[in-house]
Amino acid sequence: MKPSSALKPLAFAMAALLSVAAQAHNDGPPPPSTPPSYTLDPNAAAAAVVIDSQNSHNNKVTNKAIKNTATVKDSVKGAEGNMGVNAAAGSGNQQDNAAAIATSDESFVFGTAASLTSATQTNSHNNDHNYGTQNNALLKSSGNGSSGNVGINVAAGDFNQQKNNLAIAVSNGRIATAGATASQTSNNLSVINEAGASYLSNVNTWSQGPSWNNNKTPVVNNATMDHSFNGISGNGGANIAAGVGNQQSNSLSIAAGCKVCM
Repeated sequence: MKPSSALKPLAFAMAALLSVAAQAHNDGPPPPSTPPSYTLDPNAAAAAVVIDSQNSHNNKVTNKAIKNTATVKDSVKGAEGNMGVNAAAGSGNQQDNAAAIATSDESFVFGTAASLTSATQTNSHNNDHNYGTQNNALLKSSGNGSSGNVGINVAAGDFNQQKNNLAIAVSNGRIATAGATASQTSNNLSVINEAGASYLSNVNTWSQGPSWNNNKTPVVNNATMDHSFNGISGNGGANIAAGVGNQQSNSLSIAAGCKVCM
């Protein structure tokens, strides 16, 4: 088989995947939950696909004297392999860890490997009113000394969207292709943050030391990453968000062919 002939099915497959990813970037329906069909040779090919979509529309949240705290502490240390951690506090948060791995051990010289990740996030027509609200997201002393793929999401607040996507394809063939797409859209998001003094007079609040002063605390958003991911090897992705309408994404796509076949 000629190399050009071997490339055709791979090109068709990648074109189909990218077409689906492109549709996800528009305002149309979300992508299908299952990957499209492949034309790759099943005896000499490997394909790994992650097609992912998160939508948050037409939501309304009113927070009065609310304290949202999301913490990942002393976790995922020294782990090996694929790890995903999600921690969320608040309203309407969307978080995701997705992994797809495919391998082919066929010795067919023109074997192919295709890998694709596609991440789409839309956040529109949401209303959020915060009166004397505190949002704190903290990642501390976590993920240290890990090896492999590590994805951690921490969110505090409202309408946060976070993703960690991984796709790996390995084939003994000599043709490998990898692609990654990401789309984030935030439209017509209305946020009102107030100090709270004039809004909390008729609200039952609680106290926790001097840091939480009932009717005088303004809206506070804190996102912190402290002493984390030290000495990590491989791929590491961390998302930390505090507040309203944050969108974050970590995508990795790997395709490996056969070096001795070159």
